[in-house]
Amino acid sequence: MTELVLAVDIGGTKILAGLVAADGAIAASEQVATPAREGADAIIAAVVALAEKLQRDRGKVTRCGVGTAGVVGEHGEITSATNHLSGWAGTRLQDRLAEALGMPTIVLNDVQAVGLCEALLGAAKGHRSALMLALGTGVGGAIARNGMIERGAWGIAGSVGHHLSPIRRGRPCPCGATDHLEAYASGTAMEAEYRTRTGRSAGLRDIAALARSGDDAASAVIAEAAEVLGACIGSANNVVDAEIVVVGGGVLALGDLLLAPARAAAKREALGLSKAVEIVPAQFGPTACLIGAGLAAWATT
Repeated sequence: MTELVLAVDIGGTKILAGLVAADGAIAASEQVATPAREGADAIIAAVVALAEKLQRDRGKVTRCGVGTAGVVGEHGEITSATNHLSGWAGTRLQDRLAEALGMPTIVLNDVQAVGLCEALLGAAKGHRSALMLALGTGVGGAIARNGMIERGAWGIAGSVGHHLSPIRRGRPCPCGATDHLEAYASGTAMEAEYRTRTGRSAGLRDIAALARSGDDAASAVIAEAAEVLGACIGSANNVVDAEIVVVGGGVLALGDLLLAPARAAAKREALGLSKAVEIVPAQFGPTACLIGAGLAAWATT
């Protein structure tokens, strides 16, 4: 029988748990809505219930990997989180899950787990280093080197979403600061900017369709986001010096409307030979965090 590990993706709206093989294949999975307003105890209880169901149906596992929303410290504790998950900040998640599940557990930030998946199996496979961005309701980031995630001193390495934008309009970022990349290039930010410019609400796919049909406001919103995204990528990679940049998340629905001008902006900011660094779409979609969490568990001994 193929050996499997338990993997968990804890997000703001759903918790996805699965049994993952060493090659990243998902043998089984279960999902529930995240009890986001009920506190850490309820979220941990939901994870344990999913784990019990998976093991009841498919057999016992001995290791667990978790990708979760929030900043994750050195010992798998949640050092900070948005208020979307009530009481999440301060949770000793790694210790608590290891005790509740009765098995060694490793906890990563969700985008770090996505980055590990892309580094080992996806768009960055075969590269010694990668800078990963996930553009959705927010903007997360991660750095992979030699097949491992760099967490940094405080668990925030690769957080390009909080790189200062070259455009300064005083836009608030959910982290509490102003004019970060996330305030301009997240899906939430683009939808809000389109509403500000037109007085009309539109989702990201609608904004893309409007831009393709010649809508000036939609085109301007995407162009601004692409400029900020590209400039921040080029500038950030002057520090990180990664071989490849991988961009994932729901904002990729914009395709080359976003990525083509972002590549040009990144090249303008990049130093020397890093001007040639590729910026490519992620290969994995909604299961990337789950797979990456499983791969993290496989890497533990």
